[in-house]
Amino acid sequence: MDGFQSINPIDNKFKLGKKWFWIGIVAGFLNSLTGLIYGIALLVERQYRKEGLIIIVWAIVWFLIVYYFILPWLTELEYIPIPNQMIK
Repeated sequence: MDGFQSINPIDNKFKLGKKWFWIGIVAGFLNSLTGLIYGIALLVERQYRKEGLIIIVWAIVWFLIVYYFILPWLTELEYIPIPNQMIK
């Protein structure tokens, strides 16, 4: 070993996959639809199916959290107008 660093394509592939996995998680956090589309794209690739499934689940769970908890809370604080008030 003596200072020898192995260049293994599997290690490089894992690092690349891990980077794109975290990009997918962030995309799902910023926009659920983008996370869902990106997760489906990864799900189609055989080597990234597990990561794609995790990103899809994350995007759906994050959407549900925003829709059922954060949006009603922001509406209650009047940061987001209620649709009936927008018509008047």
